[in-house]
Amino acid sequence: MLRRVIVVCAALVSACGSKTGLRDLRFAADASVSDVAPVEPACRPLRVRTRVGVEVPLALDVDDAAPRATGYVWSVRQAPARSRAMVSSAGDRSARITPDVAGTYDVAVTTPYTLSTGEALQCPVSIVADPADPLCPEYALVEPARVVLPGSPMQFAFESVWSTPRVNAGGAEGTGIVASDDAADDVAALVWELPATRDLDATAGELEGRVVSALGATPVLVGREGTTHEGLRYRRSSFRVAALPTTAAVVRDRVARDVTGLNPGPYEQGFSTQRAFVIDVTTVLRPGDRRAVMLLATAPEAAFDDPARATAYRLQDVTNTSGIAQRAAALDVTCQRTTATRTVTADFLWLVDTSRSMEDDQERLGNTAERFFREMNAAGIDFRVGVMQAGSRSDGLDLDTPGFGWINGADPMGPQQLAWQVTYRPFREQREDTLSPYPLEGQEEEPVAAGVVTTEAMDRRAPADPTSRRSFRPGATRAAFFVTDEIGTNDDGRYFSRDLARWGATGPERVRAATRWYNDNGFLTFGMANLFSRAQCPNVENFAACVVIGNGGAYIPLGTALDAEVSAALSRIVDAVAGAASEFTLQHAPVSATLRVAVEARLAPRSRADGFDWNQDAQTIVFRGNTYRPRRGQSVRSAYFWWVRR
Repeated sequence: MLRRVIVVCAALVSACGSKTGLRDLRFAADASVSDVAPVEPACRPLRVRTRVGVEVPLALDVDDAAPRATGYVWSVRQAPARSRAMVSSAGDRSARITPDVAGTYDVAVTTPYTLSTGEALQCPVSIVADPADPLCPEYALVEPARVVLPGSPMQFAFESVWSTPRVNAGGAEGTGIVASDDAADDVAALVWELPATRDLDATAGELEGRVVSALGATPVLVGREGTTHEGLRYRRSSFRVAALPTTAAVVRDRVARDVTGLNPGPYEQGFSTQRAFVIDVTTVLRPGDRRAVMLLATAPEAAFDDPARATAYRLQDVTNTSGIAQRAAALDVTCQRTTATRTVTADFLWLVDTSRSMEDDQERLGNTAERFFREMNAAGIDFRVGVMQAGSRSDGLDLDTPGFGWINGADPMGPQQLAWQVTYRPFREQREDTLSPYPLEGQEEEPVAAGVVTTEAMDRRAPADPTSRRSFRPGATRAAFFVTDEIGTNDDGRYFSRDLARWGATGPERVRAATRWYNDNGFLTFGMANLFSRAQCPNVENFAACVVIGNGGAYIPLGTALDAEVSAALSRIVDAVAGAASEFTLQHAPVSATLRVAVEARLAPRSRADGFDWNQDAQTIVFRGNTYRPRRGQSVRSAYFWWVRR
């Protein structure tokens, strides 16, 4: 029995962070920045896209050290012919206007700020009103602020809640960084252009390793790959860091200084002081140019986990790649309508290594059962969980003896059943726990093989199982979660290499074939596994991790994961399953921060507690809570900015 051996922290990450050492991230509030804030007040451009007849709220953003609450004079400077629209304001930074004719409205705002010339600061505002369209919800979309990355043909779009992007173009080889803050939601962001190899895993692994080393961070969920709306490949990983009391802005600035060697400039005030932080890192590769873009955002873990706050989706709007595009791209608005036709369903297989060395990790999984069930139900998923021993019996699985049964997501005892079944020994030493993973003979350390054997047995059973009691439900999203601390040669030697005609003559061929099998059978794949080789995928030693990543999933590095990491990772896995199961797919990839959604005539808020969210991987709208969840036959209308090549 192999005890845990961890070769690297995360897939192809070259440096390991300390598990318990707390980095002292407290340094001067200005992060040793010598820059001074501009003396002249300045207005941020405000451009809004809407529809005729929709009231548009306007909110001015002025960069100045001494904000002023009153003394603003709003007026319509130019409007389309025959328009009688007026702008109304109480003399503060906010105003309202309802366009009555399609076209562009130019609004002038005289502010109480005086420039060095003695003139009052004028702030231009423009509203583009499109004709009414039954596909569109009543929206007013604020165009994001776009900034060109230094030395790059790329640009990034920040939502209006973010501070004016700060650019430092002083990096070597024409590189530079862009930093921005959302202090109200406790999120700090960094975008960086850097030299790269033509290999995504090598580039992302090195970059993630540098972030881990700079912060003493711990991997949470590593290696989810995808393709941007412009066809560029990316890899996204998540980390946690425990620190002495500090802020998200300071954590971001530490990465900027230690990883990029560049100064991000003075950050916005208002960040809260916390001790634990979430960090998401996305690497977007441009192999032809041998360049990459790093998207990083960080926020306090408590704020990120709080569904009542906007923190989680503000962070993800930065790192989900929806804001990045070629410099030649422009922003345009589109609308669409989808009708709700079905219930969202998912069947989730947990394939658990039951060797003695896994006892603490099984307990850790059991500890997450309550949160897993709570979040799956909040996402409106009709789900079931099946827990299977990670055996590899090639002649099949007996589903009748002792009798396989799914755990129903609506069962109030479901979390307890999952915790009892996922642990081989009694969970938390509870005497009443007599359950364990459903037995599958043929060793106990081959989760990838177990998924194949289980699925094929269930699919054979399906025609004679109309209630899907011991098979997958027709149309349900399938998800597999591999759990093992053993080397992948167990999976290979005990199952896959015994049928070379089916799986391939060499180890890498068999890893690729297994990956294709899971893709062909409609699985989302995730895992909790060790790495035993630095070699790039596909390799047999990292069989489970390579199958997970090759099929577009991500895994929890078992060697560094404690309860907090596993819990955080499973929350993100729930997001992925909810997104894949949703039927509300958008025609274009939105700039996710701009997305507006209405169910019938009712606008839904962007909310992880009760409203809608966006899933990048599936390009779907996901509803949480019950207030706005569409019923069968109801229409879901959406409007958003998206990137258009000029």
